[in-house]
Amino acid sequence: MTGPGSPGGRNDADALTQKDIDQLLQSGGGSAAVSRGRKPTGEVLPYNFLRPPRISKDRRLQLDSIFSRFALSMQSMLSSRLRQPMDVSYTIEQATFSEYVLSIANPCAAFVFDLGGSEGGHGTVDLSTDLAFYIVDRVFGGPGEGTRMERGLTLLERTVTRGVVDKMLNAFREAWQDHVIFHPEVTGFESTPDMLQISSQEDNVLVANLEVRAGQFSALVAMCIPLLALEGFLSEKTNVRGLTKQQLSPLQKVAVESSVRGSQVDLIARFPTIRLSAREVAQLKVGQVIQTTQPIDAPVELHVNGSRRFFGQLGQYRRQLGLKVTDAARGDSTHAPRGSRGGIQTTA
Repeated sequence: MTGPGSPGGRNDADALTQKDIDQLLQSGGGSAAVSRGRKPTGEVLPYNFLRPPRISKDRRLQLDSIFSRFALSMQSMLSSRLRQPMDVSYTIEQATFSEYVLSIANPCAAFVFDLGGSEGGHGTVDLSTDLAFYIVDRVFGGPGEGTRMERGLTLLERTVTRGVVDKMLNAFREAWQDHVIFHPEVTGFESTPDMLQISSQEDNVLVANLEVRAGQFSALVAMCIPLLALEGFLSEKTNVRGLTKQQLSPLQKVAVESSVRGSQVDLIARFPTIRLSAREVAQLKVGQVIQTTQPIDAPVELHVNGSRRFFGQLGQYRRQLGLKVTDAARGDSTHAPRGSRGGIQTTA
C-alpha cells in the first residue's frame, strides 16, 4: 500500500540524500560516473590464476634497490671492459619460465649459471646476439658497429663473452650479499631458447631486463632467476631484522650471552645399537651383563639435543660413571667403533 506522500512506496526516511547519490556515483555507479565525465576511483586489474603475485610491495622496493646497484656495477664494468661510456637501465617483473623463453630471440646467447646459494637452483642470463657480437667487436679493437648477424656464437666468441658474464655474475653476487648469499658460476651455454631447462615451464621466475646503450647502439640483457631460489627472501617478514654482531650494543651482547649460557640442553652418551629378542628382554635381571659392540678403548658418542656433537672416553669421576670429552664429531664415520667386544653392567 502506498501513502499519499510517498510515490512508488518509498517513505521519506528511505529517500536518498545528495551525499548518498554522490557516494554511489563515485564507488558503485561506474557507468553513471563515466556518463557524467568522472573517472572511477579504483583501478581494476585482471587476476592471473596461472601466475599469482608472490612479490609484495616491500619486497619489490628491496628488489629495486638490489637491481639498481647491480645495474650501476654492470654499467661501470662494461664501460671499463669495452672502453666506451655505457648506460644500463633495468626493469623487473614476475613471469613464468615459458614466458621468459618466448621473450628471448632465436638464436640467443644464454649462459646458464649455478646460483650456489642455500636454496640451490640455476639461473640464466641471455646477452642477446646483438650485445654478444658488439662485445666481441669491441674487445678485438673494432668500433662496435658491425652488421647484425643472425647466427649463434662460435666457440671463440663464446669464450670472449664468457669473461664479461663472469664479471656480471660477480656484480650480481655483491648486489645480493646483504639479503641472500649467492655464489654464481657459469655451468653451460645455449644458442636455442627451447633448450633452456633450468625450471619447469609453469614455474614462477623473476625476470630482470637490463637495457644496455652506447651511443646509437642498444641491446637487451634478460636475466632469469627461479622464485624458488628466493623463497627465504620473499617470505621473510620486513619488520624483523636480524642483528649482526656489529649492530648489538654492549648491553645487548651481555643479555644475549647470559641468555645463551643459561639455556638448558640435553646430553646423552650413546652406545652402538644392539638387538635383543623379546625373550631376552623379558629375562633381563639386575646385575646381568649385556654384551655390546662397543670396544672398551673406543670413544663414545655424545649427543646434544638429539644431534651427535662430540666423542668422549668412559671412566670414573668421584666413584661414578663419567665421560671425558675428547674430540668433536666431524662426520658419520669418524671414530666409528669397531673391532673387539666389550660389556656393560646394568644397575638398578
